[in-house]
Amino acid sequence: MDGDWTDKRREIAYTEARAVMDAQNATMTDIDDKAMRTVRLNAVLLGLLITGLQFAPDLFNTATLQVAFLFLLVSTICGIITYNESNLYVGPGGEYIEELARDDFSDPPWEVDLLKTMAGMIAENYDDVRRNSKWLTATQVSLVLGIIAAVCAAAI
Repeated sequence: MDGDWTDKRREIAYTEARAVMDAQNATMTDIDDKAMRTVRLNAVLLGLLITGLQFAPDLFNTATLQVAFLFLLVSTICGIITYNESNLYVGPGGEYIEELARDDFSDPPWEVDLLKTMAGMIAENYDDVRRNSKWLTATQVSLVLGIIAAVCAAAI
């Protein structure tokens, strides 16, 4: 890339914007991974609780067990929503790249247009990462509350 840009400042801005988008993508991948791991764990816990309830129904406090099921179900739903809401920009789309290649940018230069486009993508990605972080927090809090309720249901 060195020397391809008409302005060194724009080249640095592009490099930094690319690094931010890569970091956002890595963060979202981590969020998605945690959400899916939590959903899998919820499935195992729900299965264990159902099995335990079938074999020894007298060991559980019914009301508290229902609360545990509710929290684990909420955690599962939130985890699925977290995963399904992930839709980050990882770079300009094919159509935009074709526009850049046609050299139709005279005012402003193509570099400026690309940087503005990337800035918009970064802003939208930020909103998506922030929203998914909140969904992941809800997923994990519900999981912890479900586990606590399940332990209490067995201990009471």
